[in-house]
Amino acid sequence: MASFDVIEAAGFGYRLAWTERRYLMRLAAFPFLIKFVCHITVIALGWQTDFIRQALISLPAYFAEGWLYAHLVRLVFLEQRWPFKFSGNQEKDMASLQDRAQGVLGGMLFYVLIRFLLAGLIAIVYAQGYGPTEDMGHTPPSAHMSPTDLIVTTTILLSIIWAFRFLWLHIPAAVGYPIRKFIIKLGSYKASLAMVGTWLVCFMPVFFFFNVLISVIFPLFGQEDSARLQLDFTINFLSDLLDIMSGIIATAGIAYGIRIRLSEKQKQA
Repeated sequence: MASFDVIEAAGFGYRLAWTERRYLMRLAAFPFLIKFVCHITVIALGWQTDFIRQALISLPAYFAEGWLYAHLVRLVFLEQRWPFKFSGNQEKDMASLQDRAQGVLGGMLFYVLIRFLLAGLIAIVYAQGYGPTEDMGHTPPSAHMSPTDLIVTTTILLSIIWAFRFLWLHIPAAVGYPIRKFIIKLGSYKASLAMVGTWLVCFMPVFFFFNVLISVIFPLFGQEDSARLQLDFTINFLSDLLDIMSGIIATAGIAYGIRIRLSEKQKQA
């Protein structure tokens, strides 16, 4: 699959998030609540760096987010909305409902699988010493790197960019597109670069807005333990909100880019 226009795809994601904000807020409300509860549970148990246990606690959130993004993908590809509206034709409605259920279930399961595999990969990388350390906060990263470390780090980075495409396999799964066929059509490295670029354009503005917001509300809290607890609660709440918002925008943008390229491939065939 050739690369798609990053700005066009990201622009679509932002436009969809804004024009469909009421529908998406209703769709995302329950997944966000589950995500926040799971996040607070992980913090309460002190499992922030125990990524496997963290993934197990977050399992309900993964299913809820997968359900959300599967419905979003079907909106982008098929203009289908939740909940399903019956037309009165029982045979047609049942076939349409079955197709939709299979797509949403497939997208949801793929999303959960991807998140679990990602958690396992992060746990392995962290165990190998590539995670942040206290000393890293005081010494420039370049001072820690030998030529071998630099080669390894560069290889890992290039591998992450290449594999970034596989983080979005829930998109074709949500519309019933064969995964094997989709992977073959991805083809070149450019597809991953386009996905990375779209994700960055969708994520970074929301991330900067989040940091500005935190800098504004931080002085409003005092230094007492209760105030610090309220601040941590607020930051975690906003962090989960950021994740959901950027996830919606990025999923819509990348789904749009994939839809355009697949339609072009079909026309050429």
